[in-house]
Amino acid sequence: MPAGLVEIADTRLFVDDRGEPGAPPLLFIHGGPGQGCYDFMHAQGDLLARSLRVIAVDQRGVLRSDPLPAEPPLTRELLVSDFEALRARLGIAAWAVLGHSAGGGYALRYVTSHPQAVQSVIFDCPGWDADLTERYRLPEIARRLEDLGQLADAERCRELAARPGRLSVADGTRQAAQALGPHFMDQFFADPDGAAGFAQLLEDSGLTEEQWERGNSHRPLSAALYDPVLPLLPEVRCPAVLIRGKADLVTTPEMVAAFTAAVPGGEVTTFERSGHFAYLEEPDVYCQVVTDFVLAHAG
Repeated sequence: MPAGLVEIADTRLFVDDRGEPGAPPLLFIHGGPGQGCYDFMHAQGDLLARSLRVIAVDQRGVLRSDPLPAEPPLTRELLVSDFEALRARLGIAAWAVLGHSAGGGYALRYVTSHPQAVQSVIFDCPGWDADLTERYRLPEIARRLEDLGQLADAERCRELAARPGRLSVADGTRQAAQALGPHFMDQFFADPDGAAGFAQLLEDSGLTEEQWERGNSHRPLSAALYDPVLPLLPEVRCPAVLIRGKADLVTTPEMVAAFTAAVPGGEVTTFERSGHFAYLEEPDVYCQVVTDFVLAHAG
């Protein structure tokens, strides 16, 4: 089907559906929260569609989907129900699922709550516990701030990383990281020019400022990122792989260890020249890894 709006329950979702209708289907779940699927499909849509039917969605209220309805309240569970409703609407018996970053958490909830609908799952740099993520990346951000001469900001990041108890969104970890200013996005790329290229990609999209700002409606979900979903890993029953960039600061070694310990046969693939966005930094290798995995486990 061509890209466009698809009515789901009380709203319309923008769906980018590429590839042959009979090819093995793959659902892409974006992160952010509220990022949209534009950048992923720009880099991977046509590549993956050579062998797969790749279906990417701007989640409810995001980017090209309708603005977020006032009711019902936005929750992770509501997003998961949207994915399942879309599967039924498209007439797909079961599909592979790929969740990136925060979308890796949504994907984990989806595959454990709708196991009959999933053939395999790919967790791409999943954000499964923001407490672990912040304690892992804040010291690196502190190092970068020191290089910029922002010593007080660097000390704030180190203090947060060492704080006892679990961190929450109220602790202001994101605000501390934003002291990087124009260098904030650099942390997500292995390539020093990656952040600039990403910004240019979005600027050249032709999408309006109002559409991009719709993603802000998902900011309330940031608090939920601090609720660990790692206890759900033993419930994953389908073939699963965790993929990440070697320089990624979101998926921590503890998360990788939890995945391999809890998911029987769970595979791990590392992209040597990538950070958080391997689908942008190593597009051809990324496409091959995803395609091979999906095809190996397609019904």
